[in-house]
Amino acid sequence: MPLIKNLLMTDKIINKKDKDSELAKYRDLVNVTIDYYLETNSMKIKTIDFDSDDHYRKLQIEANEHFQKGRLTRLKQWFSDLTEPLIETCDIDFNRYIKEKTNFNIDLTKSYIDNVEKLIKKGKITNNHQFYDLSILVNKLCQIEPIDQEKIEAINTLLADYELKKQKNHKPS
Repeated sequence: MPLIKNLLMTDKIINKKDKDSELAKYRDLVNVTIDYYLETNSMKIKTIDFDSDDHYRKLQIEANEHFQKGRLTRLKQWFSDLTEPLIETCDIDFNRYIKEKTNFNIDLTKSYIDNVEKLIKKGKITNNHQFYDLSILVNKLCQIEPIDQEKIEAINTLLADYELKKQKNHKPS
């Protein structure tokens, strides 16, 4: 019995180490992403009611609290949310910035394109986030020469099918 208990404890330690490593990674990714926003003038907004720098500094404090409390899922979601606008605008400088600051080799644009390609191959949109991603891509494809008419039509078909499905599911009784 003690051997089994020791093996289970070892697994928990390994899993804890893995989680701690992931927590540190995503804490760093979130903080570096926020630093990027703070350093990039085009990302700044300052009005009478809102200052983006103050907002991002508060987010960094919250991100560190999530790290301290072991909230890996929350940090992963924050990283996704924070990087979404950068992916949409194909901000190549951000990929370079992340590599420079963290030594993580993350190519967000490639990940985004890979996910979209999977959706196209699957031939079905199942949620609003996927719909949003494909909408962004089709708009970008329409602006890139040469125009990939076949891919644009395939994506538009998926978008139309999803919208039709949503309309059918939301009809009043």
